[in-house]
Amino acid sequence: MSHWYLIYDDACPICLSAVEKLKKLDGAGLIILIPLSRPELPAEFVMPAKEELLRQLYLFSPNNEVFKGADAVMRILSIFPRSRLLGWLISLPILKQLARVGYGIIARNRMKISNSLNR
Repeated sequence: MSHWYLIYDDACPICLSAVEKLKKLDGAGLIILIPLSRPELPAEFVMPAKEELLRQLYLFSPNNEVFKGADAVMRILSIFPRSRLLGWLISLPILKQLARVGYGIIARNRMKISNSLNR
């Protein structure tokens, strides 16, 4: 079985919540979850700089493609039958642009948003 690899910020409550949802979606274990605090990838992948990893999710495909940020989320959704339609919808041109903008805003403010939600 070929695996995908997802590097996520394990110090971010929003990211941790998303990872828990992903675990439920990925019953077959197709995606190997890699916390940013211990980023280790197989040798065939090039590890991005820590600053880049702090900016957005990184998803590495079995054939060495790299997806970042909102594009990583869209690709993850398209992997699983239960979320494939949502992944397809979000990848439509206008929705893709909105998803990228929305992801960027959330990613830049994820700690503030997490703190606000925990109050």
